[in-house]
Parts: sequence; C-alpha cells; structure tokens
Amino acid sequence: MKILEFTNQTKASELAEQLLTEAKKHEPQITKDIQAVAKLQNAELIGLENKFKSELSLIRKLTNKSILSQILIEQIAWKNNDTLRYTLLFSPDDYAKNHKLVLDYLTEKGYETHKLWNAWKLKENRNDPGYRGINATIISSQNQVFELQFHTAESFRLKTDAHNLYEEKRNPKTGMKRKAEISKIMQELASEIVRPKGI
Repeated sequence: MKILEFTNQTKASELAEQLLTEAKKHEPQITKDIQAVAKLQNAELIGLENKFKSELSLIRKLTNKSILSQILIEQIAWKNNDTLRYTLLFSPDDYAKNHKLVLDYLTEKGYETHKLWNAWKLKENRNDPGYRGINATIISSQNQVFELQFHTAESFRLKTDAHNLYEEKRNPKTGMKRKAEISKIMQELASEIVRPKGI
C-alpha cells in the first residue's frame, strides 16, 4: 500500500510541475485580458500575487482526489481548473450584470466558458456548501484552463475566513462526523452574507 501511495505522490509531483509549466507559459496574455476587463467593468482584481496554485498545494489536491490509479490521477490533473486562478470583486449592485459582461468580453476575445458554478443559488439549500460566489472554469484560445471567481467584498471575506475549515473538510483523513460539523459551521457563516440582487 505504501509503495502505491509513494508512486501516486511521485506521479502527482510530475503532473503538478507540468501543469504549472503550461500555465506560466500562457499566463501573461490571460492576465493582460483579465486586467483589461476588470478595468472596463469597474471590478477589483485581487490576489494577483497568488494567481498560480503552489506546487505543494497542487500535489496535495491531485493526490487527495486520486484513488491510487496513475491513469485516474492523470485524468484529474488535466481536468484541474485552478492551477491558474483569478478573483474579481464587484459591489452587490453591479455583481449580477457585470459578471455576465466579463464573460461576454472574454468570449469575444476567444475564451470559452466551460463551466459555471453559482453557489449563491445554494443558499439555504440542503446542499449548501457554505460558500458564496460564482466560479467559472474558462479555457483560453491556447487551451489553457483557468478559474475565474466572482465575489463581493463580503463573500470574499467569508472564503478567506473559512479557508482552514474548507481545507480540513476536504482532507481525506477528516472523519465524517467532523465533516458534518464543519458543513454546519460553514453554512451558518454563509447565511449572513447578503445575496446580490438578480443573481
């Protein structure tokens, strides 16, 4: 079992390096386009210094998501959407309209919105993850996958404050009882966040 775990970790390390190399190659143009649309839509681009997921974090994510299969870990790696990631902040009043305008702008520039996850819709739902925001998986014309998160100041603060809870919950070593406790805490924290109109 330990040999398989070591093999999986080694493969995750190799894949993480490949993902970061590709992301760094395509990042300058993507960052330029994100900065341009942020300015155009009066959004605040935050966390640019953390636009690349760290190699250690990426290795941990790939390893945790895999089930000790090299083929599977490769599939996970190439579907990974946050090796490169960006966050835009909008005021609650501008949020609904302007996040759509951002995506329209990127479409015109040759980007494709591959997946859109609107966590605002899950508020007070039994599947509420205790997260607020919209996360878009986007593919550039160079086939670089990246994540673009849309937040209000409040929802971003929630994400930051609950980060340690989130990490604990997704850790495979965390027991089911503790995961249920964490879910409840995160839902309570998220219930206080005002949902933007029209979202």
